[in-house]
Amino acid sequence: YQRRVRGSSPSKEEMDSFISDLERLCLKKQLLKVPWQLIDPIISTLKHTNKDNAESLVSLLRRIRQNTLLSSSNRENIVIQEGEWVKVKSGHLDWIFKFKHPGVGTCTQPGECGFLVRDTSDRDNIRRELVLDSDDYTDIDVHYHDITSAHNMCYYYVLTVTLPGAGGVRLDTVDMPGGGWWVWWRYWLPARIKKNFKGVYITYNVADYMVAK
Repeated sequence: YQRRVRGSSPSKEEMDSFISDLERLCLKKQLLKVPWQLIDPIISTLKHTNKDNAESLVSLLRRIRQNTLLSSSNRENIVIQEGEWVKVKSGHLDWIFKFKHPGVGTCTQPGECGFLVRDTSDRDNIRRELVLDSDDYTDIDVHYHDITSAHNMCYYYVLTVTLPGAGGVRLDTVDMPGGGWWVWWRYWLPARIKKNFKGVYITYNVADYMVAK
């Protein structure tokens, strides 16, 4: 869709068809809804683009944001920032995320509630997984509760971008990691921007817990 917008503005019929296709795909595959924490920074960033057809992309993102089949609100998500790297018993170097799921209740285990995330890669792909092996949680200050599920996590980067020109507007925007960065801002923002890596974040969707409660 982004390639289509970059060429010429799509018609209302094309946008409607795209939204319908997304809805069917999300329902069929039971995909995680896009959190507002990812959509809102992109919409804010696109206010500073010099591309004439950005309005079509903003319109699409707003429609996704308003669609309860495709997106989840700030209330439904908890934002977790990464901690330090740690070498675990299996020899892997993993990310520590400190997070107490609201369904845990009173926890009497030593250390803090949380989980480990591990990246492994081959030539073209990165595999990112929640570490479940209890042995890897020994001798570190975080323990894992099995109520925490990878299916409810959305992993992303936050960048601080400084725009060129007088005043040097600074804003935070997001990017998605993968087998290469999803560098949407390289097209939509001016070429001479300055960017600084702010951190790795996860949004954790607790909507199912809220309904069950």
